[in-house]
Amino acid sequence: MAFKSVGLTARTDRREALILADRLIHHLSEKGLSILVDPEVAERLDRSEEALPLEKWNPDFIIAIGGDGTILRTCISIPKPEPPILAINMGERGFLAEVPPEDAISAVDKSLNGEFDLELCKKLSASVEGEKLPDALNEVYISADAPVKLLYTNLLKDDKRILSCRADAILIASPTGSTGYSIAAGGPVLDPESKVFVITPVCPLTQFPPIILSENSTLTVEIERPQNILVVIDGYHRRSVEKPKPRVTIRKSANVTSFIRFEREFYRRLKNRLLYPKGNCCY
Repeated sequence: MAFKSVGLTARTDRREALILADRLIHHLSEKGLSILVDPEVAERLDRSEEALPLEKWNPDFIIAIGGDGTILRTCISIPKPEPPILAINMGERGFLAEVPPEDAISAVDKSLNGEFDLELCKKLSASVEGEKLPDALNEVYISADAPVKLLYTNLLKDDKRILSCRADAILIASPTGSTGYSIAAGGPVLDPESKVFVITPVCPLTQFPPIILSENSTLTVEIERPQNILVVIDGYHRRSVEKPKPRVTIRKSANVTSFIRFEREFYRRLKNRLLYPKGNCCY
């Protein structure tokens, strides 16, 4: 796999991320690559000639400098199918990112030399009342479109009603997303190779444990009330719906997100960044 073009995005609220972005742009230019830059980053770096909206990108690979939020925003915005992503961690936790900033140049060079593996992450396809929403790498979040209001839902698997749930919200997470908002809401960690997704209620009114469904299932969340609901994809794309008993349908997507990896150590990342982060490690 020979890379000839690259898209670069970064969080703009951290000076260190912008400095690294500028450094990488110089390095990639010296390597002769064609470079596309996120307009917000390009504006901060005075590189308007290289700016192009993410929605118009079609590079051979992408460099994302930031935390999980930067990566998720990028995945939602770029056209499908997605090119591989080299994620450089500039976030608080950065679970999706493998590369520390000090190894960024080395990681880029290894990527250009083909010295990497691809980790393919499954996504969820969501639609509301027949309207297709962006695919979710992490989760689909459904709540009332108003604070402190209970969501009354019926859950249908393959068009057959299985359960009802009353909660502040419902999360439907992929294996990748099981380590995000879902785990904070009490959901399980799903092995990245598992062929499932998980339904996790947020603050349910009665006991309602997370439920794991086969990835071949179609889940329909039928909202009994209220009429105004909010569907959020990966914490970034928001869709408000005002309709009696709207339905949100979730199934496995045909698209995947691929990450450039140099080590395949999911459980080491899990231990170091989620279970025992710095300062709290028990062994």
